[in-house]
Amino acid sequence: MRILVIDDIYVIELGVARAVEAEGHTVVGARNPDELRQRLARDKDFQLALVDLDYGREVAESGLAALEVLNSHGIPSVIHTVDGEENRTLFLLAAFEFFPQTVAVLSKHASDGPLHQIIDALGRGYSPSPTLSQRYRPARGRTSLLSELVGRPEDLPLWRALARHTKLALVAKAVSRSERSVSEFLAKRQPVIARFQHEFMERPMPPEPTGGERNKPLLEVCGFARFHSEFFSDRDVERLASQWW
Repeated sequence: MRILVIDDIYVIELGVARAVEAEGHTVVGARNPDELRQRLARDKDFQLALVDLDYGREVAESGLAALEVLNSHGIPSVIHTVDGEENRTLFLLAAFEFFPQTVAVLSKHASDGPLHQIIDALGRGYSPSPTLSQRYRPARGRTSLLSELVGRPEDLPLWRALARHTKLALVAKAVSRSERSVSEFLAKRQPVIARFQHEFMERPMPPEPTGGERNKPLLEVCGFARFHSEFFSDRDVERLASQWW
């Protein structure tokens, strides 16, 4: 099997090569999505790709752009991520939202076993174990958690404003919406954020707000917006959201 590794850190590519070359597999690297395009323009004979989500500040594109390129060539993709990057969770949800044929999420800290299982499954014509991706895939027949958070592409500027401001009037002014409209947005997103943090960050579900607490979700939502500001500002997220939603 010929395997692509799209990662800006060359050592990661070497680690994958050491893990699989003894079994006769070949590993080829690309440092970013643009280099991936150039590689595939010359050579499309790959059966698997491991995709990093971030290529450093000098590269404008994210791993979502790499997944889009691989999808157009029909190459099965595995998201190759680092443990503890909680601010990347929305990118993982977006990967499976926009590219459901992505086969798995694999930690760079994992042993060689899960990678060998993925290679073996694909080599036999099967899908890898659903446990390697299930928590990030939208449930069938239900609205995805990501679409509940964003809703529509026009909501991304509001998320960006919430990452910059903590006063309702300033947020509303930044996106040319009424304060009432922003307050309604906050009220709808607060319980979704609680579910997200419970599911992916293992935080307990908060009790139902009472009294004045019902009308004060601004700081909580602003904190979430700041923590995930790279996602809400990502050009690929905005472009894909406009195409798919």
